[in-house]
Order: sequence, then C-alpha cells, then structure tokens
Amino acid sequence: MIKKLCLLALCSLSVQAQVDVLADGTLQTQACAYGRGGTAISGAKAQASAELISFIKGNKSLTTQSAQQHLTTNLTDDAASLYEQQRTTMIEGLSAGAVPLNYSAPTLSGNDTCMTVSLNPQELGEIQEQSWQQATQDISVTVIGQGWKKEGKTALINAEQDALQRAVSQVVGVWLTQQHTQSSSMSMNIVDGNESTNMQELIGQQLSSHSEGLVKEWQTLQSKQLKNGGVEITIMAVVEKAPLIQQASQLLSMIGSPRVQVIAPEPLKTELKVWLSEQGIEVGGAASLVIYAQSDVIKRGNNRQLNLSVNVRDLAGNIYGNWKNDPSFMSLPDDPYVEKDLMAVHLAGESQSKALHSTLNTAFTQVVARGGLVREVLLPSNKLTQPEKLHAVLSTLGGVSDVAIDKRSGYTVASLRYKGNTGELAHALDQALATITVKTLSKITIENDFTLRYK
Repeated sequence: MIKKLCLLALCSLSVQAQVDVLADGTLQTQACAYGRGGTAISGAKAQASAELISFIKGNKSLTTQSAQQHLTTNLTDDAASLYEQQRTTMIEGLSAGAVPLNYSAPTLSGNDTCMTVSLNPQELGEIQEQSWQQATQDISVTVIGQGWKKEGKTALINAEQDALQRAVSQVVGVWLTQQHTQSSSMSMNIVDGNESTNMQELIGQQLSSHSEGLVKEWQTLQSKQLKNGGVEITIMAVVEKAPLIQQASQLLSMIGSPRVQVIAPEPLKTELKVWLSEQGIEVGGAASLVIYAQSDVIKRGNNRQLNLSVNVRDLAGNIYGNWKNDPSFMSLPDDPYVEKDLMAVHLAGESQSKALHSTLNTAFTQVVARGGLVREVLLPSNKLTQPEKLHAVLSTLGGVSDVAIDKRSGYTVASLRYKGNTGELAHALDQALATITVKTLSKITIENDFTLRYK
C-alpha cells in the first residue's frame, strides 16, 4: 500500500511535486519536463532529484507531523530507522548525482515528458562505495588490451589503443548502470541483458576514437608477448567523468532526436507517428530521416492478403532498417476496404507489431553505430586552392567519418558522416576549410539537414 506524503510548500508550486512513501520506505515521485526526447527526459530526472532532495531535507523523520508536513504512513520500525540513518547520505548523494535512482519508462502528458522516479534507502548500503567513486571527477579502471602490428603501427601502440578503448567502454557501462539510463527513442531498458551490452559497446566504440580527450592519464602495470608478434598489456587508466557523460549523453540523444518524415498509407502512417511520439521523436516534413512504407494487396482467389514493407532511410538513401510483414498472417474476402482492414489486423497482431517496433529500434541505433547521418558539402571547385588536401582536412574533424569526394557541375562534393547536428558541422567546416580555399569563399549555407553549400 502506498502512503501519500506531500510537502505543502512544494505542492503549492506544482501538482507534480508530490513524494509518496511506500511501505518499505521507498520514496517515489513523478516529475515532468516540457518537450520530447533526451533533453526533456534529462529535465524530468533533474526535477525528480530536486523534489526528492527537498522532501528529505524537510523530513528528518517519517513518523512525525508538523504544520508544513502531513505524514500518514504505516512504515515498519526498520524502514523508518533506515531512512533516518541514510538521510544525510541520500541528500549528499542526490546533490552529487551519485545515488542510484529507479526510472520508469518516459510517458507523454500533453506537451510534457513525465517519469516516475523512486529511491530505495535499502539499496544504498550495498553500492554506497561505488556511488561515491562515481561522484568523483575522475574514475580509475584497470583493463587489458591486446594488439598486433598493422596499418603502420606497432603491436604495442595497437595494444595501448585497445586498452584505452576498453577503459572508456567500461566506464560508460558503469555510468549507464548507475544512472539506470533509458534511450529516449527506445522502449527497451539499456541496462538489461544483451541490450545493455550492445548499447555499452556502441557508445564505447564511438567515444573511444577520441579517448585522448577522455583518458586523463594511464600507466602500464604489466606486459607480455603473444603469439604471432602480439602484445598484451594491463593498464590503469584514469577517465574523466564529466566529458565522458557529456559525450555519451549526446550520443544517446542522437538516437532519439533526429526529426523524422513519415511516408506511409493509413492506418500505418498514424501507427508509425504514434510510436515515434511515444519514443519522443519529432515528426515533420523538413526531416533528416524518412520512414518509408508501402502496401500491396495480393489476390488469392476470392480472398486477399497484404504485403507490407517499412524501412528507415536518410536523405542520401542509406537504409538503416527494413521490415516486411508475413502476408499469410491473415486473409480476408475482397471488398472496397480490404487493404485498410488487413493493415489494421496486421498492426494489431502482437508478433507483427513487436517485429516492426524491433526493426525501428535497431534502425535508430544504427544511425549512431554507423557514425551519424550522412551530409553532403558542396564547394565551388574553382575556389579550392589545395583540392588534394580536402579529404585529409575533413577526415581530421572530430566526429567526421566515411569521407568521399566527387565532382558535380562545377562543384567538388564531399560526402561524410557526422556524429552531431548540422549546425555544429557547418561551424567546424568554416574553420577547417579556410586553409585550403580562397578568401572570397562565401559563408556556408545549410540548405537542409543533408546539404551544406558554399558559393
């Protein structure tokens, strides 16, 4: 049974600012933030932490009453005693972001994104030491790396790079677990089972390419030779927490943040838009990603079946996920509305719906896994003073990968992937290209999220 506790000072500010106490002493509140996606979810989490801090500061005991508080709870003596023992720890830990909070899946309420957040004092005793380590600015980890000579690098250098990547990936995993983070575009909990491992590896791989900016210092503890000229080393690395969390959060946000255009027949179009809305993904015409769906009625004597296909693609035509239904799932007699009826039945089927949502989840994750969305940069060929250096200059930009150069109607066209938003890329390009272009080159123009042009 949940017993209600509501600080009147907080309740006067917001109807959301209410803290409940469960029978085992767990504190629970619901917090909301305006908007959709990762930013709104982070805001809701921050609001929940602030409400819990305010509640704990104002309640030294859960068994007393005052003019400012109304406490009616049937807590056990052990739960009430544990709350008092852990009170200071909870306040300091919440302020430092080091206390493990449990988050529900985000839900939509009007223009807000809401989450139910709970804190169980019983969980603090087991992981308190790890939590305070998390609260520090630097996190030390010991990892093993292996390497062999290739691509002009020695086996030792490759082993060191492998170890540094593992160090970053390990700290990412600890951070994800500690925060019970959820991707804003997915209904899955990324700290559960294989999905946790996949997400940890995904973010770890993306961040490890810039490990020099995340690893503050490291030292070799042990080294040994492997077969075929390989080297295995054990290192202790000190990873800076703040930049890692910032960059990891940006990558998580990228999964859910791209605006998506939906091109599909009804009622599939509405189904897709509802799903996207539930994940906090904006839908609109000027979009960097497109969900493209087709349906085709198949004649089977007097009956009809339906072929459905859905894919997620970017403006360059790259496919990130593709789903096809099972036409044999349902047959219906022919009539003027048979296509919509078949579509509705397929979307209502648990197996069909689950497969579709799984494909969409994977597709949005692939945007990050491949290095971000593809962009095209158009430069007038006659304004490039050192065209032979264009590929190298673009490849050195942070977050840029898969650079390819082509010529088109007087323009040199650079196609590339970028792990940030288009505005950030435009700013980086203006600075980087100044060294290999004429001074009369215009400022860059963002024609859409896919195309950036110089004149």
